[in-house]
Amino acid sequence: MRIEITEKKLFSKLIKNKFDLNISPSKVNAICSNSKLIEENDIFVPLKGSRVDGHNYIREAINKKASLILSEKQMENPKIINVQSSRETLNDLAREWISFFKKPVIAITGSNGKTTTKELVKKIFDKEKQTNCTLGNFNSTIGLPMNLFSFSICKYPMILEMGANQKDEIEYLCKIAKPDYSLITNIQNAHIGNFKSQNDLIETKTAIFKNTNKNGFIIINEDDKNISNYDCNIRNKINFGFNNSNVDFFGEYKSSSKRPYLIVNGKNIKNIINLNQILAKNMLAAYSLASAYGISHDMIAEAFEDFKIPNGRGNLIRKNNYIIIDDTYNANLESSKMGIKNLSNMNCIGKKYIIIGDMKELGIHSEKKHKELGKFIEKLNINYVLGFGDSIKITTDAINNNQIFSKFFKDKNDLIFFLKKQIQKGDILYFKASRSLKFENIIKKL
Repeated sequence: MRIEITEKKLFSKLIKNKFDLNISPSKVNAICSNSKLIEENDIFVPLKGSRVDGHNYIREAINKKASLILSEKQMENPKIINVQSSRETLNDLAREWISFFKKPVIAITGSNGKTTTKELVKKIFDKEKQTNCTLGNFNSTIGLPMNLFSFSICKYPMILEMGANQKDEIEYLCKIAKPDYSLITNIQNAHIGNFKSQNDLIETKTAIFKNTNKNGFIIINEDDKNISNYDCNIRNKINFGFNNSNVDFFGEYKSSSKRPYLIVNGKNIKNIINLNQILAKNMLAAYSLASAYGISHDMIAEAFEDFKIPNGRGNLIRKNNYIIIDDTYNANLESSKMGIKNLSNMNCIGKKYIIIGDMKELGIHSEKKHKELGKFIEKLNINYVLGFGDSIKITTDAINNNQIFSKFFKDKNDLIFFLKKQIQKGDILYFKASRSLKFENIIKKL
């Protein structure tokens, strides 16, 4: 990972304060944790991973003219700062760095939809001012701290996406960022394989509420009982949902017309490109947060109408008189169910295809969850289910419905060949798999 440092003078000041070391702003370029990506005057942070130790590449970093290197290995070199833990030093620097910037801090997490919701929030705020926002989905205990160094001192607020696939990681990130507004999109067993129990998962995610500024706001999804049942001592709570109108922001998703639209507290938001039920949920969450901040309905609606779904997160591609739904960014049981149900409810003059791959990070629950997905699909209005991967055969085999053609492919090229022969005008193809299967490459070949 490599992130360009925007405020180079400020970074020089940070290094002076932290290590009593003078570094010229002209010698500050980017912060980098991957020796392959290093450029001249980068700051190299070598990290110890399960398979690779970045400290083995310090010599390469020196040869590439890195200006500063944090090292747990005691080495004598004017470019090297010896530290006990490069990871903890990075996070200490990020914690001090963020204190220079104008608040508030808006933090977003959840099992599904957090990146899309973050981009929606950014889109809304950008209508009024330029914001600092974490890039892509770099939301981990390494990715988020490094992201902060791309921030500009003249922009605010700070919009952060926080991810966790291990216990207590959200709390760890909150200790760095100290949120003033916090939102959990939902809590599902998306990465249950890395947690001992569902309670561990819930505790990890809801730590974002516990660590929110006492005078800040927490945004609660009342439709998700794992969230709505959470009890905390935050003074300001804002709740939203589709299931019960007794909330601060009540959403209605209307799909009966030619183009679906969203209603929030009785106010219509029309002309949203590629709106579906999943995107509507993300929009309601973003709407609630932005409204709590004080942004008007009209400005939010305008932002929604201009919004384009990030690639691989359910965006529609019209090609050769058929439609592709590209939901290839990642997959877990709940997001797969939502996407497939959305396909089932769509109006279609042709056939409905699901092209599906493995759901990763389920651990010992993998077989059970893949089978559950198959039993879920067999009850829906679907014509074809085509699977590829190591575990997805469990899903295709579990489908017991004579109206659904279900087939598992051992070879990705065979799957592509089958689709090219089979697809006709008016068909809708929904692609869903975990990131490692790279299903976007199948789409490119159609």
